[in-house]
Amino acid sequence: MGHVDVANVRFELPDGRVLLDDVSFRVGDGAKVALVGANGAGKTTLLRIITGDLAPHGGAVTRSGGLGVMRQFVGHGVVDGAADPTVADLLLSVAPARVQQAHRRVDDCERALMETDDERTQMRYAEALAEYADAGGYDLEVTWDVCTTTSMGLPFDRAKYRS
Repeated sequence: MGHVDVANVRFELPDGRVLLDDVSFRVGDGAKVALVGANGAGKTTLLRIITGDLAPHGGAVTRSGGLGVMRQFVGHGVVDGAADPTVADLLLSVAPARVQQAHRRVDDCERALMETDDERTQMRYAEALAEYADAGGYDLEVTWDVCTTTSMGLPFDRAKYRS
């Protein structure tokens, strides 16, 4: 069983204009729904709020069960500010939030080690690696390896930096 409950969601554009105000609805288990509206009405923004990619300025979204998302533009907006996302960026963008957060922490620690290779930084890195493992990151990399080998003829460790 699963559901999506959107309650009183509000979202404002960077210039202060209100895009979404008091949006509320519930999608029950097994329901098939469509979000229809004019260009610029806020459909994509609302879906990004539902998936957790954006935080609303007001209201709440609750979900239970799984939520599958098929992105309209694969690779578009995968990484904030990245002009040319990599294969790893794309795969990570559809990973569970816990894996994404753990991966960011590993990256941050690796950068910190390039600056300061002391025991404290090494311990933070070891903790970050353990959290990545606990979050299922390494298990996902096995799946990603199958995907890149099948689709590109390259194992994940060789394909991940390609754009």
